[in-house]
Amino acid sequence: MRFFHPEHDSQRELSLEDVFIVPDYYDGGSRLDVDLTPMDFPGGAHPIVSANMNGVTGKRMAETMARYGGFGVLPQDMELDTVERIVKHIKSADPQFDT
Repeated sequence: MRFFHPEHDSQRELSLEDVFIVPDYYDGGSRLDVDLTPMDFPGGAHPIVSANMNGVTGKRMAETMARYGGFGVLPQDMELDTVERIVKHIKSADPQFDT
């Protein structure tokens, strides 16, 4: 992955405006040979991404998904201070134990 704006290289938090996926030629073997299994994820080889819907992803779902190697996408209509509080909580949470 590379950034179109190098000033974002040090950031780890991205929003939809920061990401643009560009298709590229793959000269490897079969795409089925690629292993995306996280080292500490017991049970899947594909990344899991939650929907950015109020009824789907909240603090608890985002924290659990982060713990298991997934991406919890918080709703876009959530208040900014709520998003900041949730992200701060997730970053400070223990990676092994449910809080």
